[in-house]
Amino acid sequence: MVGLVLTPEQVKSAPPEVRAWLHAMLEAEYGGPDLRAGREEHSALAALDPQEAAAVLERIRGDFLTTQVFFELGRDPAAGAPMPPHLHRVAIPDILRHTQIGDVQHLGACLDAITAAFREVRGDPQAVLMGFDQGGGCYVNTATKQAIQAVWRAFAGGAQPRTPPGTKPLEPNT
Repeated sequence: MVGLVLTPEQVKSAPPEVRAWLHAMLEAEYGGPDLRAGREEHSALAALDPQEAAAVLERIRGDFLTTQVFFELGRDPAAGAPMPPHLHRVAIPDILRHTQIGDVQHLGACLDAITAAFREVRGDPQAVLMGFDQGGGCYVNTATKQAIQAVWRAFAGGAQPRTPPGTKPLEPNT
């Protein structure tokens, strides 16, 4: 075993991937993010179905980076602290790295565009799609993650998302 001592300045100046790794190590050692403080916020996250996710994609697909960020919300996470079954956490540094977005402000604009499209699809200007924690995490409902994955599979394969039994398919926008 090797011990390592880092100063706060060294941690602050480390690349985002290193900071995310350190954060994950600390979470694994001392417990995951404290979701109790934001439990109300996280329990209010909307659960998108595949048709709603497809409608969101239709509204943002003209913006390549926003589309990439949308699909990142459905990416399977790297190993990390266990999450409640209804929540899916995506690390913001991972989104930045996978999409090659250079700054958090641009990522914020993409997330705002996704939120606006989602609220338009839902017809609810107060609906909440995602939540955040102070540890650099972005949360969506697990059903939303699965819906985005279904849309990704359809998008990549050229097929339409399946309509769950008992639901009516969305009509295309004209």
